Amino acid sequence: MALVDTLKSSESFGGLETGYLEKVANLCRGGSYREGEMIFKEGDEAKEIYVLVDGKVALEMEVRPVPNRPGIPTAVEVVTNSETLGWSALVEPYLYTLSARCMTHCNVLAINGNLLHKVMADDAGFGYELMKRLTKIISSRLAYTRLRLTSGMGLVLLSKELGASE
Repeated sequence: MALVDTLKSSESFGGLETGYLEKVANLCRGGSYREGEMIFKEGDEAKEIYVLVDGKVALEMEVRPVPNRPGIPTAVEVVTNSETLGWSALVEPYLYTLSARCMTHCNVLAINGNLLHKVMADDAGFGYELMKRLTKIISSRLAYTRLRLTSGMGLVLLSKELGASE
């Protein structure tokens, strides 16, 4: 029941019927990551979607201001408790669009994307509701990323979230 309670408080699964949450809970595995550790990397095959149980994760993208030079990892979003990351495991082409680096020690629930797809296909109502929620998350992250990358104020706010000194 603890997994169901954790899912109930998450942005992606909160408010869903208990029966759906129980099905999703059966697909979950717990995970723990140290500060600085990568949960997944941009461009990798997306196999799992994650609910952050506790901790803080920076979502980063490789920015290449100079062609043929190494990319610079640039944080564009900070994910905290009960938020979702790794939605790419449910959306083609199933490649992570950002990297996820732990800013603190983090505990997650990891959900196998293929198995979750099967549950969604078996119950179109559940699948539709979950995809609506993921679309909202994706849209919000895109808007914040655009703001942060195009405005000085956005970058200042992000550096405060990341805990950088001024």
